Amino acid sequence: MEHEEIHDAATFIAGLTIGALIGTVSAILLAPQSGKRTRRRIARKAGEWSETAAEKVGEVRDETSRIADRTRRDARRIARDARRRVDETGERLTEAVEHGRDRLRS
Repeated sequence: MEHEEIHDAATFIAGLTIGALIGTVSAILLAPQSGKRTRRRIARKAGEWSETAAEKVGEVRDETSRIADRTRRDARRIARDARRRVDETGERLTEAVEHGRDRLRS
């Protein structure tokens, strides 16, 4: 489930960025402005997109780190529980074998 959340977030961010890029470039190119002004506007928008993309990458990185930490904690807990259950099962099996031997001897 967590992998899907990361994938969904990345897909959303990519779609948002591409949509913003297409919309902004279309608006800039279709607006009646001088070439110099259009170039400045494109450069400014490119800087804004870069900042936004960097922020989103940071957010995805942070969320990925949180998910990885949670997964490691869960894996350690599951391994610890599995070892405990194996130990308990081994003890019960040893007791059952000893009980069986005692019954055979009696």
